[in-house]
Amino acid sequence: MSKSAPHTTTAPAKEKRRVIVIGDSVLRGTEGPICRLDPSHREVCCLPGARVRDVARKLTGLVRPSDYYPLLVMKVGSDKIMKRSPKAIKRDFRALRRLVEGRSGAQVVFSSISSVTVKSTERDRKTHLINRWFRDWCRQWNFGFFHHGEVYTALGLLATDGVQLSQRGKRILVYELAGLI
Repeated sequence: MSKSAPHTTTAPAKEKRRVIVIGDSVLRGTEGPICRLDPSHREVCCLPGARVRDVARKLTGLVRPSDYYPLLVMKVGSDKIMKRSPKAIKRDFRALRRLVEGRSGAQVVFSSISSVTVKSTERDRKTHLINRWFRDWCRQWNFGFFHHGEVYTALGLLATDGVQLSQRGKRILVYELAGLI
């Protein structure tokens, strides 16, 4: 009676999903909490003053064809809200949609445009209108929408300029983003 070698099966290696968080200066210094759990498959790309089209330009070099269903989390638009028309902002997001649609099955989550406490009812109105459009647009195109509402207008979460986040506000945002991932 001959003995044969035992039959072994190997499970296919599970592909690791790459996570790319890209956005404006609010992401500066956020690599630790976001990348800590898996630094080889997570990346933060901070583009100070970034507009949607800047993110689109950078994205082409960040997402590789070999990436396995990457997760793209994008945070842009907060400080440019008063400088650009809603029509122009929407046009830029539509162009970004066309770009990410062809990216190897990427899952995309957009973060809402932050509300601020500067006494500008026009800015608040414009932010609200764009975020409402943005939320519906994300649903229409099957993108995730991370809306943090007016939480960052709470006392101590904005810097003294009333536009940028304080260190505490930034820390809260980063941990929310890390939890989202």
